[in-house]
Formats: sequence, structure tokens, C-alpha cells
Amino acid sequence: MRQPIEIIRDPSGNFGVAFGILVVPVMLAGGLAVDYIGLSVQKSELQNAADAAALAVAREGKTTDSHALETARQIVAANYGFTAAQVSVALNDGVANVHAVIDKPLVFGGFMGKKSMPVSVDAEATFAFTNYEIALVLDTTGSMAGGKLVSMQNAVIGLVEGMADLGLEKGQIKFAMVPYSGFVNVGSHHGPTISGAGKITKPAAAWLDQDAKAPVPQSDLPAGLSRFALYKHLNVKWPGCVETRIPVGKAKHDVDDTVPDPNDPNSLLTPFFAADEPDDAWKYPNSYLPDGGTPIKGKGASEKDKENQLSRYGKSGKYTRPKDAEDALAQVMTWIKPKTDFSPSRFYSNKFDPKGPGFGCEVEPLVPLTTDFKDIKETVKKLKANGSTNMLEGVMWGWRVLSSREPFTDGASESDSSVEKVMIFLTDGQNSFGNLNNALGSGYSSMGYLVDGRLDNMTTASSGQTNAALDTKTLAACTNAKDDGIEIYTIRLEEPDVATGALLEQCASTKAHYFDAPSRSQLTPIFDAIKKGVVKLRLSS
Repeated sequence: MRQPIEIIRDPSGNFGVAFGILVVPVMLAGGLAVDYIGLSVQKSELQNAADAAALAVAREGKTTDSHALETARQIVAANYGFTAAQVSVALNDGVANVHAVIDKPLVFGGFMGKKSMPVSVDAEATFAFTNYEIALVLDTTGSMAGGKLVSMQNAVIGLVEGMADLGLEKGQIKFAMVPYSGFVNVGSHHGPTISGAGKITKPAAAWLDQDAKAPVPQSDLPAGLSRFALYKHLNVKWPGCVETRIPVGKAKHDVDDTVPDPNDPNSLLTPFFAADEPDDAWKYPNSYLPDGGTPIKGKGASEKDKENQLSRYGKSGKYTRPKDAEDALAQVMTWIKPKTDFSPSRFYSNKFDPKGPGFGCEVEPLVPLTTDFKDIKETVKKLKANGSTNMLEGVMWGWRVLSSREPFTDGASESDSSVEKVMIFLTDGQNSFGNLNNALGSGYSSMGYLVDGRLDNMTTASSGQTNAALDTKTLAACTNAKDDGIEIYTIRLEEPDVATGALLEQCASTKAHYFDAPSRSQLTPIFDAIKKGVVKLRLSS
């Protein structure tokens, strides 16, 4: 047996004694580290929840304290699972402050008399100082009739009211609206004012081709004959629609927002004029004058042929190419007044509009950028379904109303970074040129008749070919608009066509900007989602 003194001197038990002494603080330190990590993770997750809540409250704009608090609680609880969190909200001059607190249970806190530790965070969000210019480009074609049109009207009005309720400063949000079908109506007030004696007392807008200087291929009318003169002769007011411009060399006037320049007639916009068609009701939808033995010759018609065709319009005597619109008026005022038939056309099963030079322009005029939300809503309510689908013209005029360039100059400068320019484009159908089995190849479109060759020089083509060509031009217009700083949202409404879906997805700024709505009931939530995507917010802290 060892002596007591030897036991003390024996070092073999020293480690065990030391471990016994240190095990409690080591375990406590490890437990506290676990609790610290847990608290850090909880704080990070709670901060994310509070940030999201602050953004959601700020997005509401002007709202009540109770609604703001309920919104914040829902975001924190539903999206992040913090059902026990204590949430408070303070609103001040467009800034939303969210404070959130939750007790985090401690694993080893009981050793120190604490079973939990409060975790608190603060988040603050405000609107970025952004001005919004939003163009609503809306399909009003015949297929929109009924419930689809009503659903679109309600969803659009909801978007306008929702943006108004954000409580931003007047002028910070502007809306424009572009209804489109086969044509876009820019407003008849842009045309010239012509007296009863056939004198122009107020010229047309400078961007309109009042004097017919642009060399627009047209199977019926000779070069230089002002369409405004013919409207006056037939005692019909120009309804306000315009035609698609023709590309010339590198100047892609049809898909680019080139500025109309009176010194460059090709850049001007041609006023729409639907020609009188042959007296064959089974093949032509718009015969409103007696043929007089001179039907439209179509492709290959010479200028002399076209001059002779004017006998239908009452031309008498020798015809000389007019120098300008005044000269054209002076000539046509001497012509015999023809017998007109402006009765409803019965050619299409869903279109019974009056025949005449305005046939096809049954679309509500566009509304340029305005802060008058009431005007936008009232115009939305007046929309009617009629005509075929021309997405190209819808995109182009949606771009033009947002532009700072002529023909509409209400948009802010493209270099102004404080302005968000947004186009919301909706369609329920495929592009359509309106092909028909007749000598002209189609009804009258924004590119004239098919035989005029204004669509990629095609004079004969199937509907599949013309529709594909229009799709290509529409995509080019979207691409150019996006390059010009336009943010584009697209909506396909109850249209299963795969090619149309692909076109709209590519037209949109990103895949997230494209919405497919198999049902009209989805329009309201889609427009609400777009509103949330449009409004730019920032976290202040």
C-alpha cells in the first residue's frame, strides 16, 4: 500500500480532477455558443420578414394604421412563420417603419436563470422617387366581345385606381391608353379643317401626310391625291386612323419610332382611307360606290389606270397630279357627287359597320399621357369589340405615346432616369392581315391590300405566311421599344396559339413580365401583380 504522501505526488489523476473542475464551464460555453448561433439565425430570418413587411406596407401608399398593421402581421406570420411575433407599424410621410419582436427559447439559458431571449428588429421602406408613365395597349378586336371585354375593363380600371391610391404626388403617375384592332385611331382632330368652299382653314398635324407626298403603294388611288380631299368630296369626316409606315432602306419606319419629318415624306404618317371595292358582295366587304365599269385593277395598275378608276368617285374632265392638298381639293370639288351606299356591311358574320372610306376604323381614339385618371377610366368604359388583330400597330403606338418625340411629345426625355416608362400590352388573338380569296388578296388593312406588296413585298400569300410576317415585325417593334428604355408587360388572354404565346413572351422585358391568362377571371390578379412589379420601392434601413 502506497503512503498518503505518494498518492498526492502521483500525477495520474490530475487530468481527471482538472476535467471535473472545467467540464461545467466548457459545457456552458458550448451551450451559449449554440444559443448565440440560434439567436443570430433567428434575428436574420426575422429581419427578412420585417423587410418584406415594410415593403408591403409602403407599397400600399396612403393607408390606415390598422390596415398597415394587419398587412405587416400577415407578411411576418404567413410568409415567415413568426405567428408569435409582436409587430408594430409607424407611418410617416410615405415611410413605413416595422418593428418586430419575438422570444427565442434558449437551450442552455436555464443555467443562468434565462429560459428565453427577446430578438427585435426594425425595417424601414419608402417609395423610390420615381415618376411613372404607363401605356395601356388594349386589344378591342371582335373576339373580345362579351365577358372578356368586361373583365379587361374592370381589371384596367382596378389598376388605375390602385395606382391612384398609392398617394403619390400629382404628376408622378401618368397613363396613356391605346385601343387597337386592325388600326389605331390617333384622333380625328389632328386632321385639317376644311371649309365648305374646299379651303384648308387649319392644316393637319405636321406629322400627317396631308399632301400625299409619301409614295405609298395603293391599288386604287394615284400618287399625290390627298385622302383628306376625297373625304371632303364624299362628305365623310376622316375618322382618325392611320396606316403603317413603309420601311425605306435602313430607315425602318414601320418598326422604329423615327421622328416624322416634313422634309422626308416617307417618315410621315398616311391618313387611313378605305377604297371603294368592286360590286361583288360575296368577295368584297366594302363596296360603297357604283363601279361605273372601272373596277380596281389591283396588282400592276399603272398611274393612268388609277386615274381612270377615279371615275367611280365622280372624276370629270382631265386629271392632273395635284401639287398639294389645296390643289387636290380644288380638283375634286369640281367632280360629280357620286351615289353612295353607306349601309352596314354584311360580309363578315360579326361586323355590321357602315361601308365607306372609314370602314375598318371603328376603334376608340387613343388617349395621350395624362394625369386625368377619370378620363382614362371613362374611355375604358366606352371600348367596344370590333375588327381584327394588328399587334404591330398596337406596340408602335404604345411606344409612341410614351416617347418624347413626335407625333406625341408628352413623354419625359428618354435620358431621364427618374422616369419609369411602362407598356402593358394585352391581346386575345393572333396577328391577322385579313386575307381574302379575291383579286386584292385581303380586306383593307393598315398596309393596304395584300396585292399592294407593303408587307415584305408579298403580293400573294397564305394567312399563315402573312401572320408570321406580322409576328416578325411585331417582335422587331418590341425589341426596338425595349432598347429605347420601355419596360414591357404582355398578357395573352384565352388564346391557346403557341406561336402567339412565344411572341408575347419574347416581346416582354423578361419571362416574369409575360402573363398567360387561360381564363378572363385571372385578369384582375394579373393586373394587381403588374402594379406591384411596376412600383419601385427601396429599403431605407
